Amino acid sequence: MKYCLIVLLFSIAGFSCKKVTESPSTLGLADITSYCPMKVGKVFIYRMDSSTVVRGNFQTSYYLAKDTVVNTFIDNQGRTCYTMIRYLSDTLGNPVQQNPQSYYIAYDKNKIEFVDANNRRYINLVNPISLFTAWSGIGDFDSVQINNTISYAGWQFQYTSINQPYTVIDSTFPNTITVLQDSAITGTLGATLYTDIYSTEVYAQGVGLIYKQITALSNQPPNGQTGSYYEDGSFMLELNLVSYK
Repeated sequence: MKYCLIVLLFSIAGFSCKKVTESPSTLGLADITSYCPMKVGKVFIYRMDSSTVVRGNFQTSYYLAKDTVVNTFIDNQGRTCYTMIRYLSDTLGNPVQQNPQSYYIAYDKNKIEFVDANNRRYINLVNPISLFTAWSGIGDFDSVQINNTISYAGWQFQYTSINQPYTVIDSTFPNTITVLQDSAITGTLGATLYTDIYSTEVYAQGVGLIYKQITALSNQPPNGQTGSYYEDGSFMLELNLVSYK
């Protein structure tokens, strides 16, 4: 279950709510493909920290996720796509899953889609790259539950940082963009029921995805025997780029 959750979350990327007619070059802006450059043979290794609530307690695991671009193809819309294979291991390099997971990245004119193994489409990046650009990054599966009480409904993506340096572990990337995918607290913090959702991604120019964080917490009120507690299935996940080539 945990591995399925990891695959689903990583794929997170719907159509833009803004009609984009100008090309990025016309606007004098960078193009999204420069922040997600792909070619067969590229390899990304991430440190993955995954915390899940089980029977009221957080259980944290640490992994290495190796994503490799294995081939390219043209889809039925005539778009160039790249197949990515993810190998998950522990921090010592020992495999922790029997079968590697796969997803692919589709390049459209003004958007980049991430398509997971269940054919769920996420639009992680769109043109133009501007602080005024916002879009629905979740496709027709916005009713899918992340955990028992939280779904993707209402997620609205937006660029919140452009052309800024960003440090991941011990490496600083000079030119990055940040996409805030969702940030919402529903209910009242404290003794009553509430949910806390936060999801963001950072892309470095000439590299690709360098950081991802997603938090989905469902807090339950005191039940007379215990204080407030996080519901089972609540989780936090963080990806940090370790190396790439």
